[in-house]
Amino acid sequence: MIAAIIVLSMIGLFALWSGSIGFAIRNGGPNSIIGKQAILYAVSLVFMALVAVLPVRFLRGVLPFVVAIGIVGLALPVFSPLGVTINNARRWIRIGSFTLQPSELWKPVLVLYLASFLEKRKEHIVESGMATFPALVLVGLSAFLIYLQQDFSTSILVVAIALAMLYLAGTPLVFIASLGFFSLLYGGLMIFSSQYRIERLVGFLMPDHHAHTVNYQMYSALRAIRAGGLWGKGIGLGSLKISSIPEVQSDFIFAAFVEEAGFIGVTVVLALWAFIMVRAGKGLARTDYFSKLAGFGLITLLSSQMLLNLAVVTGIVPTTGLALPFFSSGGSAALMTSITCGVLINLSGSREKIAHSEMSFVMKGAAHD
Repeated sequence: MIAAIIVLSMIGLFALWSGSIGFAIRNGGPNSIIGKQAILYAVSLVFMALVAVLPVRFLRGVLPFVVAIGIVGLALPVFSPLGVTINNARRWIRIGSFTLQPSELWKPVLVLYLASFLEKRKEHIVESGMATFPALVLVGLSAFLIYLQQDFSTSILVVAIALAMLYLAGTPLVFIASLGFFSLLYGGLMIFSSQYRIERLVGFLMPDHHAHTVNYQMYSALRAIRAGGLWGKGIGLGSLKISSIPEVQSDFIFAAFVEEAGFIGVTVVLALWAFIMVRAGKGLARTDYFSKLAGFGLITLLSSQMLLNLAVVTGIVPTTGLALPFFSSGGSAALMTSITCGVLINLSGSREKIAHSEMSFVMKGAAHD
């Protein structure tokens, strides 16, 4: 699993190096993007290794403190002078020369918090969904703060992950369906409160009429994907990445990768991804309730973000800003992915928990005999 994560990270780094070359030349030099990202990847891998070996008991012990910091961090971009506005969105904070997107780091923290909360109330939750009310308040507050940052996609993702966690914990389906209905109302309100989002939705519903405006990114990405064919043009030989795909270094990096690696490259990436998720799931099957819930929540988080990004790039859903794990540029996204993978390695491979459960089983059997 660890080897697959590292291999996928290296593929993503090479894809970013090749795909972002045109953007990098226009913004500081041919190596301005990849040089910074390579350093960020190295730092992120250190964090992954650290989180992977920390005792789970310690992670749970510091969780309330981390949650409090996370909520404060979500408020900083909007309500403090540390906030930085980029492309009409105020999602980042700048401290010296470092820029951080708090909402990226909040996602795995929220999953761990919900797993801990739901474990403590698992008997009550099965009887009544109202037992989850304190957690829902925190989810709603974080989703609203993220929406104020003009980050609609992450706000919706946070709500969706929370609903998935409630389902995994055995919350009554009627209660989840009610929350889902109100979430749809929330999403509709957020869409129709912004002229830009309305244009995106109209462009998605009538794509041929907006091919050169709101759908320009999507059509450019589709041209690159079609150009890749079965084998791709070869690493470094793609042409549409140079100037035809907006945000090619970030949300649309996969289109540049497909142009150069083709369907074969996509198959390799998806196979590695599936192996990581399946391997983590098999390891989680032998752990305690908290580890199962947190682990499968993290798998849902990573998989949802990847699938949503691919759906945007291929035009299945309206264009929105979600980074592709392991591929997109940005330190916050890389750190989120590495921390999430580190926690997954920790939870799915904790031999201490497995050994403890097996020893307890043996001792109970001996006492019975």
